[in-house]
Amino acid sequence: MRDDGPRALVYRPGSLGDTLVAMPAIQEIRRLYPAHRLTFLTERQAAGSGRVSAWTILKQTGWFEDGYCYAVKPGAIDQWQNIALALRFRARGYDEVFALAPPRTRKQLQHDAFIFQRVVGATNYHAADREWTGSGRDSPVEHEGLRLLRIVSPQAGVDTLDRFRLSVPEADQEGAILLANDLGLRRDQLLVGIGPGSGRPTTAWPAERFAAVGHALLEQFPNAVLLAIGGSHERELCAGLCAAWGPRSHNLAGRLGVFGSAAILERCATFIGNDSGPIHLAALVGVPCVPSSAPGTRWGIGNRLAGATSCSRSGRNAPAACSTSASARPTSA
Repeated sequence: MRDDGPRALVYRPGSLGDTLVAMPAIQEIRRLYPAHRLTFLTERQAAGSGRVSAWTILKQTGWFEDGYCYAVKPGAIDQWQNIALALRFRARGYDEVFALAPPRTRKQLQHDAFIFQRVVGATNYHAADREWTGSGRDSPVEHEGLRLLRIVSPQAGVDTLDRFRLSVPEADQEGAILLANDLGLRRDQLLVGIGPGSGRPTTAWPAERFAAVGHALLEQFPNAVLLAIGGSHERELCAGLCAAWGPRSHNLAGRLGVFGSAAILERCATFIGNDSGPIHLAALVGVPCVPSSAPGTRWGIGNRLAGATSCSRSGRNAPAACSTSASARPTSA
């Protein structure tokens, strides 16, 4: 008999944006299973990729006892390590396994079920109940955060997502205050976060479009200050934009961690960006967001849109600049 109490395994692959989208669902697991010892499983990020590991974020929440990474495209050694990890999980014994995977084909769903039910030996297995078949460009797209949440709690509604807010550690809050003071940011300024980076070039808005939107905002709002947000691998992209925008802009790419960036974003009136980690991060701290991606994007977490439309209807086939009337105007201005 196992004497260490009930256990639950939470599986969520991906990097920053994927992790943030899943956080309301993971928090719900913690709420519904308060006595369970939680283990997190995610994919190992490739060396030099610049992508943020899901475990880097989630280990700071205090929800999990431990976390593990597996190899996505394993060689011979990695394959054996993946098998050894699965057998370790089987030896532990998991009462609940939650597969919070991205939309899956039927074959992928069957593969996941085999691994977690037959190999890991889950007592209760929670996963998506239908396969992903792909959707046309104009077809309705399921809310990704809600889809994940309903794997955990089938009756959950959008209101649960809207209530979720990321808790920023005090140390990161203090670091953000110091940086804001160093930059000379003031409470009377209209801070606009801009995230020009993207892990998917097909959904990225061109840098010149962001430059045009920034110029329009600076011209229309004399107290506006633009904050370029991103990872260290996006520093050069953000530096180019800030050089074009001038002294009322700051390049914060790579200067802060995930929670430090969240603390800075809390000060912003709105956020404009690609479908990438920073825009999900902004939504998690309650900032109205303007996505530059096309309709059909699987928006994750109750993003509050500043206006009725996004900056772009068709990605790179967007107009020369966002209109500052509806889609790019900060809602608090």
